Amino acid sequence: MVRVLLTLALATSAVAFAPANTAGRIGTELAASKYKEVRQTIGSLDKDNFSASLAEVEPFLLNEAGATIYKKSIRRITTAAKTIGAEVPADYAKAAKATQKRREKQDAFIQQKIAEAAEASASAEEEEAVPVEA
Repeated sequence: MVRVLLTLALATSAVAFAPANTAGRIGTELAASKYKEVRQTIGSLDKDNFSASLAEVEPFLLNEAGATIYKKSIRRITTAAKTIGAEVPADYAKAAKATQKRREKQDAFIQQKIAEAAEASASAEEEEAVPVEA
């Protein structure tokens, strides 16, 4: 009887540490398989399938890829393009979610620099316009 109670107590305490139900969450298998598929596609680039492969990979890079996988994939595509003598389109996957914050930050920085330059030129024109009395 004591053994049965001890066994039940241990079994219930072990269940307390079991992961909760993950209904509604996507398993890592799907995400990992997509990354693997994209890497294989990029790894198998050649002159014959270059354009088709880029078109196949671009939606993933634009919508799903994180910053690291995006950066690595673009670097691999660029390297493969140089090797086979092809050229990656200039605007290929530039509007990716992974780089959105960086682009916004860069745009804000550029706008700030433009405003500072305009302010500096306006103050320089004011100084030139004011006659200096001697």
